[in-house]
Amino acid sequence: MIRIVIALASVLVLCVIGGFFALGAFPPALVQEDVHKDVPFAAPPPPAALPPLGAPAPLPVAPLAPG
Repeated sequence: MIRIVIALASVLVLCVIGGFFALGAFPPALVQEDVHKDVPFAAPPPPAALPPLGAPAPLPVAPLAPG
């Protein structure tokens, strides 16, 4: 029982510490970095030509069992 209480308390303490750090323990950077840069991408290759479609293949027909 005490192990469960200790585990829950430790998880709660870790969440409080994580929330403290997430809410501003670290000051903002003094110099703003450019994070979004325009990167030129190569043009996509043209789509491959599809082969011409022929007649559909006949469906296999199984003979009916004699009844």
